[in-house]
Amino acid sequence: MKALFPVSLAALVLASPVARAQRFQQEAIVVYHEDKFERVWIADASKTQYLYYETEAGVDSKRQGISKPQAIWLMEPAAYTAAMEQFQGRHYEEALKGFQVVREEYQALIELPDNHSSLAAFYSMECLRKLGRYDELEKALADFQPDDRNSLTREFQQKQIELYAMWGAVQAKSWERVESLAKGHLENNKLPGYQRAQAGYCLGLALEALNRPLEALDGYNIAFTADAGASEVVAALAAENSMKLYLQDPEVIRAKKVFGTSDENPNSVGNARLREAAAVAKLYEAALGNGAKLSGELAELPKFAKE
Repeated sequence: MKALFPVSLAALVLASPVARAQRFQQEAIVVYHEDKFERVWIADASKTQYLYYETEAGVDSKRQGISKPQAIWLMEPAAYTAAMEQFQGRHYEEALKGFQVVREEYQALIELPDNHSSLAAFYSMECLRKLGRYDELEKALADFQPDDRNSLTREFQQKQIELYAMWGAVQAKSWERVESLAKGHLENNKLPGYQRAQAGYCLGLALEALNRPLEALDGYNIAFTADAGASEVVAALAAENSMKLYLQDPEVIRAKKVFGTSDENPNSVGNARLREAAAVAKLYEAALGNGAKLSGELAELPKFAKE
Protein backbone atom coordinates (compact mmCIF):
# COMPACT_ATOMS: atom_id res chain seq x y z
CA MET A 1 0.00 0.00 0.00
CA LYS A 2 1.34 3.45 -0.87
CA ALA A 3 1.85 5.77 2.09
CA LEU A 4 -0.61 8.60 2.54
CA PHE A 5 0.86 12.05 2.82
CA PRO A 6 0.93 13.50 6.38
CA VAL A 7 -2.22 15.32 7.34
CA SER A 8 -0.22 18.46 8.20
CA LEU A 9 0.22 19.05 4.46
CA ALA A 10 -3.52 19.04 4.07
CA ALA A 11 -3.82 22.05 6.34
CA LEU A 12 -2.41 24.11 3.48
CA VAL A 13 -5.66 23.56 1.59
CA LEU A 14 -8.79 25.20 2.96
CA ALA A 15 -11.68 22.88 3.77
CA SER A 16 -15.15 23.95 2.73
CA PRO A 17 -17.18 25.57 5.55
CA VAL A 18 -20.45 24.28 4.12
CA ALA A 19 -22.21 22.03 6.60
CA ARG A 20 -22.87 18.42 5.62
CA ALA A 21 -26.45 17.16 5.71
CA GLN A 22 -26.89 14.17 7.99
CA ARG A 23 -24.26 11.79 6.59
CA PHE A 24 -20.65 11.75 7.67
CA GLN A 25 -18.05 12.79 5.13
CA GLN A 26 -14.67 14.48 5.21
CA GLU A 27 -13.21 16.59 2.48
CA ALA A 28 -9.96 15.33 0.97
CA ILE A 29 -7.63 15.82 -1.96
CA VAL A 30 -6.78 12.61 -3.82
CA VAL A 31 -3.47 12.85 -5.68
CA TYR A 32 -2.82 10.47 -8.58
CA HIS A 33 0.37 12.15 -9.72
CA GLU A 34 1.73 15.68 -9.58
CA ASP A 35 -0.44 16.84 -12.46
CA LYS A 36 -3.63 14.98 -11.59
CA PHE A 37 -5.64 15.30 -8.41
CA GLU A 38 -9.27 15.62 -7.42
CA ARG A 39 -11.29 16.99 -4.55
CA VAL A 40 -13.59 14.41 -2.96
CA TRP A 41 -15.65 13.81 0.19
CA ILE A 42 -14.77 10.53 1.91
CA ALA A 43 -17.58 8.84 3.82
CA ASP A 44 -15.92 5.60 4.91
CA ALA A 45 -12.59 3.84 4.63
CA SER A 46 -10.74 0.65 5.44
CA LYS A 47 -7.12 -0.36 4.99
CA THR A 48 -7.84 -1.44 1.41
CA GLN A 49 -10.49 0.91 -0.01
CA TYR A 50 -12.50 4.05 0.60
CA LEU A 51 -16.03 5.22 -0.17
CA TYR A 52 -16.37 8.76 -1.50
CA TYR A 53 -18.53 11.31 -3.25
CA GLU A 54 -17.29 13.51 -6.05
CA THR A 55 -19.22 16.52 -4.75
CA GLU A 56 -20.17 17.61 -1.25
CA ALA A 57 -23.87 17.12 -1.92
CA GLY A 58 -23.36 14.15 -4.23
CA VAL A 59 -25.86 11.30 -4.25
CA ASP A 60 -23.95 8.54 -5.99
CA SER A 61 -20.96 7.17 -4.09
CA LYS A 62 -17.89 5.46 -5.50
CA ARG A 63 -15.37 3.00 -4.10
CA GLN A 64 -11.69 3.00 -4.86
CA GLY A 65 -8.68 1.04 -3.69
CA ILE A 66 -6.41 2.82 -1.24
CA SER A 67 -3.38 1.92 -3.34
CA LYS A 68 -4.66 3.55 -6.56
CA PRO A 69 -3.77 7.18 -5.74
CA GLN A 70 -0.30 8.29 -4.71
CA ALA A 71 -1.69 10.15 -1.73
CA ILE A 72 -4.82 11.18 0.10
CA TRP A 73 -4.75 14.51 1.90
CA LEU A 74 -7.44 14.71 4.56
CA MET A 75 -8.55 18.30 5.07
CA GLU A 76 -8.21 19.53 8.62
CA PRO A 77 -11.68 19.95 10.18
CA ALA A 78 -12.46 23.34 11.68
CA ALA A 79 -13.22 21.71 15.04
CA TYR A 80 -9.79 20.06 15.08
CA THR A 81 -8.08 23.34 14.19
CA ALA A 82 -9.91 25.10 17.03
CA ALA A 83 -8.96 22.39 19.54
CA MET A 84 -5.32 22.51 18.44
CA GLU A 85 -5.25 26.27 18.88
CA GLN A 86 -6.50 25.82 22.44
CA PHE A 87 -3.87 23.14 23.02
CA GLN A 88 -1.04 25.30 21.71
CA GLY A 89 -2.35 28.16 23.83
CA ARG A 90 -2.07 25.89 26.92
CA HIS A 91 -5.83 25.87 27.50
CA TYR A 92 -5.94 22.14 28.04
CA GLU A 93 -9.44 21.79 29.47
CA GLU A 94 -10.96 23.54 26.47
CA ALA A 95 -8.72 21.65 24.05
CA LEU A 96 -9.71 18.33 25.61
CA LYS A 97 -13.39 19.00 25.05
CA GLY A 98 -12.76 19.93 21.43
CA PHE A 99 -10.61 16.88 20.73
CA GLN A 100 -13.21 14.58 22.27
CA VAL A 101 -15.85 15.90 19.86
CA VAL A 102 -13.55 15.35 16.86
CA ARG A 103 -12.67 11.89 18.12
CA GLU A 104 -16.29 10.77 17.94
CA GLU A 105 -17.31 12.59 14.77
CA TYR A 106 -14.47 11.34 12.54
CA GLN A 107 -14.19 7.76 13.76
CA ALA A 108 -15.37 6.31 10.44
CA LEU A 109 -11.93 7.00 8.95
CA ILE A 110 -9.94 5.50 11.81
CA GLU A 111 -8.08 3.11 9.49
CA LEU A 112 -6.61 5.89 7.36
CA PRO A 113 -3.12 7.11 8.31
CA ASP A 114 -3.18 10.41 10.19
CA ASN A 115 -6.96 10.42 10.43
CA HIS A 116 -8.32 13.14 12.68
CA SER A 117 -10.17 10.80 15.03
CA SER A 118 -6.93 9.07 16.04
CA LEU A 119 -5.04 12.36 16.14
CA ALA A 120 -7.74 13.84 18.37
CA ALA A 121 -7.56 10.81 20.66
CA PHE A 122 -3.79 11.22 20.90
CA TYR A 123 -4.00 14.90 21.78
CA SER A 124 -6.78 14.18 24.26
CA MET A 125 -4.31 11.97 26.09
CA GLU A 126 -1.72 14.73 25.94
CA CYS A 127 -4.25 17.13 27.50
CA LEU A 128 -4.93 14.65 30.31
CA ARG A 129 -1.20 14.22 30.91
CA LYS A 130 -0.61 17.95 31.10
CA LEU A 131 -3.61 18.34 33.42
CA GLY A 132 -2.19 15.66 35.74
CA ARG A 133 -5.27 13.46 35.37
CA TYR A 134 -3.29 10.25 35.11
CA ASP A 135 -6.20 7.98 36.03
CA GLU A 136 -8.17 9.28 33.07
CA LEU A 137 -5.08 9.03 30.89
CA GLU A 138 -4.79 5.36 31.75
CA LYS A 139 -8.41 4.76 30.71
CA ALA A 140 -7.99 6.76 27.50
CA LEU A 141 -4.92 4.72 26.61
CA ALA A 142 -6.87 1.50 27.14
CA ASP A 143 -9.52 2.82 24.71
CA PHE A 144 -6.87 3.75 22.13
CA GLN A 145 -7.26 1.02 19.53
CA PRO A 146 -4.50 -0.73 17.55
CA ASP A 147 -5.84 0.99 14.42
CA ASP A 148 -5.41 4.33 16.20
CA ARG A 149 -1.78 3.66 16.99
CA ASN A 150 -1.06 2.25 13.55
CA SER A 151 -2.50 5.37 11.96
CA LEU A 152 -0.03 7.70 13.68
CA THR A 153 2.87 8.21 11.29
CA ARG A 154 5.19 10.42 13.32
CA GLU A 155 7.92 8.99 15.50
CA PHE A 156 7.34 11.41 18.38
CA GLN A 157 3.72 10.25 18.64
CA GLN A 158 4.68 6.59 18.83
CA LYS A 159 7.32 7.38 21.46
CA GLN A 160 4.85 9.39 23.51
CA ILE A 161 2.51 6.42 23.63
CA GLU A 162 5.39 4.37 25.03
CA LEU A 163 5.94 7.03 27.69
CA TYR A 164 2.35 6.67 28.92
CA ALA A 165 3.31 3.39 30.61
CA MET A 166 5.67 5.42 32.80
CA TRP A 167 2.88 7.84 33.68
CA GLY A 168 0.65 4.89 34.48
CA ALA A 169 3.28 3.66 36.92
CA VAL A 170 3.31 7.14 38.50
CA GLN A 171 -0.47 6.93 38.92
CA ALA A 172 -0.04 3.50 40.57
CA LYS A 173 2.83 4.83 42.74
CA SER A 174 4.91 1.88 41.57
CA TRP A 175 8.12 3.80 42.18
CA GLU A 176 10.64 1.08 41.39
CA ARG A 177 8.95 0.58 38.03
CA VAL A 178 8.86 4.33 37.41
CA GLU A 179 12.58 4.53 38.12
CA SER A 180 13.34 1.65 35.75
CA LEU A 181 11.17 3.00 32.93
CA ALA A 182 12.42 6.57 33.28
CA LYS A 183 16.08 5.54 33.26
CA GLY A 184 15.44 3.38 30.22
CA HIS A 185 13.95 6.30 28.32
CA LEU A 186 16.78 8.62 29.35
CA GLU A 187 19.30 6.22 27.86
CA ASN A 188 17.78 6.98 24.46
CA ASN A 189 19.92 9.83 23.15
CA LYS A 190 17.46 10.48 20.34
CA LEU A 191 14.58 11.21 22.71
CA PRO A 192 13.20 14.73 22.02
CA GLY A 193 13.81 17.29 24.75
CA TYR A 194 10.19 17.53 25.89
CA GLN A 195 10.04 13.76 26.30
CA ARG A 196 13.36 13.70 28.17
CA ALA A 197 11.79 16.30 30.46
CA GLN A 198 8.93 13.90 31.20
CA ALA A 199 11.32 11.05 31.96
CA GLY A 200 13.44 13.29 34.19
CA TYR A 201 10.41 14.50 36.12
CA CYS A 202 9.06 10.99 36.66
CA LEU A 203 12.53 9.84 37.74
CA GLY A 204 12.64 12.68 40.25
CA LEU A 205 9.23 11.70 41.63
CA ALA A 206 10.29 8.07 41.98
CA LEU A 207 13.61 8.80 43.67
CA GLU A 208 12.00 11.30 46.03
CA ALA A 209 9.38 8.71 47.01
CA LEU A 210 12.16 6.16 47.49
CA ASN A 211 13.85 8.58 49.93
CA ARG A 212 16.81 9.38 47.67
CA PRO A 213 16.52 13.17 47.62
CA LEU A 214 19.90 14.08 46.14
CA GLU A 215 19.36 11.71 43.22
CA ALA A 216 15.83 13.08 42.85
CA LEU A 217 17.29 16.56 42.38
CA ASP A 218 19.26 15.28 39.40
CA GLY A 219 16.07 13.93 37.86
CA TYR A 220 14.19 17.17 38.40
CA ASN A 221 17.13 19.09 36.94
CA ILE A 222 16.74 17.07 33.72
CA ALA A 223 13.05 17.95 33.68
CA PHE A 224 13.52 21.71 33.61
CA THR A 225 16.67 21.84 31.48
CA ALA A 226 16.10 19.13 28.83
CA ASP A 227 14.25 21.49 26.49
CA ALA A 228 15.11 24.81 28.13
CA GLY A 229 11.89 24.74 30.15
CA ALA A 230 9.60 24.55 27.11
CA SER A 231 7.75 21.62 28.73
CA GLU A 232 5.94 24.13 30.88
CA VAL A 233 3.97 21.75 33.09
CA VAL A 234 6.68 19.28 34.10
CA ALA A 235 9.34 22.01 34.17
CA ALA A 236 7.39 24.09 36.68
CA LEU A 237 6.50 21.07 38.84
CA ALA A 238 10.08 19.82 38.78
CA ALA A 239 11.39 23.22 39.82
CA GLU A 240 8.90 23.46 42.70
CA ASN A 241 9.75 19.96 43.92
CA SER A 242 13.46 20.73 43.69
CA MET A 243 13.17 23.83 45.82
CA LYS A 244 11.17 21.96 48.45
CA LEU A 245 13.78 19.19 48.58
CA TYR A 246 16.58 21.70 48.99
CA LEU A 247 14.77 23.32 51.89
CA GLN A 248 14.41 19.93 53.63
CA ASP A 249 18.16 19.29 53.40
CA PRO A 250 19.76 19.60 56.88
CA GLU A 251 22.87 21.15 55.33
CA VAL A 252 20.76 23.82 53.62
CA ILE A 253 18.82 24.49 56.81
CA ARG A 254 22.09 25.15 58.65
CA ALA A 255 23.42 27.32 55.82
CA LYS A 256 20.25 29.43 55.86
CA LYS A 257 20.57 30.09 59.58
CA VAL A 258 24.08 31.50 59.30
CA PHE A 259 23.74 33.15 55.91
CA GLY A 260 25.14 36.69 55.99
CA THR A 261 26.67 36.26 59.45
CA SER A 262 30.25 35.77 60.53
CA ASP A 263 29.51 32.06 60.88
CA GLU A 264 28.69 31.66 57.19
CA ASN A 265 30.99 29.30 55.33
CA PRO A 266 30.84 30.06 51.59
CA ASN A 267 32.64 26.79 50.88
CA SER A 268 30.27 24.53 52.80
CA VAL A 269 28.08 21.92 51.13
CA GLY A 270 24.99 23.56 52.58
CA ASN A 271 25.92 26.98 51.23
CA ALA A 272 26.48 25.54 47.75
CA ARG A 273 23.10 23.78 47.77
CA LEU A 274 21.38 26.88 49.11
CA ARG A 275 22.70 28.88 46.18
CA GLU A 276 21.59 26.12 43.80
CA ALA A 277 18.10 26.38 45.26
CA ALA A 278 18.21 30.16 44.86
CA ALA A 279 19.24 29.76 41.21
CA VAL A 280 16.28 27.46 40.59
CA ALA A 281 13.99 29.99 42.30
CA LYS A 282 15.20 32.82 40.09
CA LEU A 283 14.79 30.64 37.00
CA TYR A 284 11.27 29.79 38.14
CA GLU A 285 10.38 33.46 38.55
CA ALA A 286 11.93 34.37 35.20
CA ALA A 287 10.50 31.57 33.06
CA LEU A 288 9.57 28.20 34.49
CA GLY A 289 6.69 29.41 36.65
CA ASN A 290 4.73 30.79 33.68
CA GLY A 291 4.12 34.01 35.58
CA ALA A 292 3.31 32.35 38.91
CA LYS A 293 4.84 33.83 42.04
CA LEU A 294 6.71 31.81 44.64
CA SER A 295 5.01 31.71 48.01
CA GLY A 296 5.86 30.83 51.58
CA GLU A 297 9.39 29.69 52.29
CA LEU A 298 10.11 29.34 48.58
CA ALA A 299 9.61 33.09 48.10
CA GLU A 300 12.70 33.76 50.24
CA LEU A 301 15.03 31.68 48.11
CA PRO A 302 16.01 34.25 45.44
CA LYS A 303 17.75 36.41 48.04
CA PHE A 304 20.33 33.66 48.55
CA ALA A 305 21.41 33.75 44.90
CA LYS A 306 25.07 34.32 44.19
CA GLU A 307 25.72 37.92 43.20
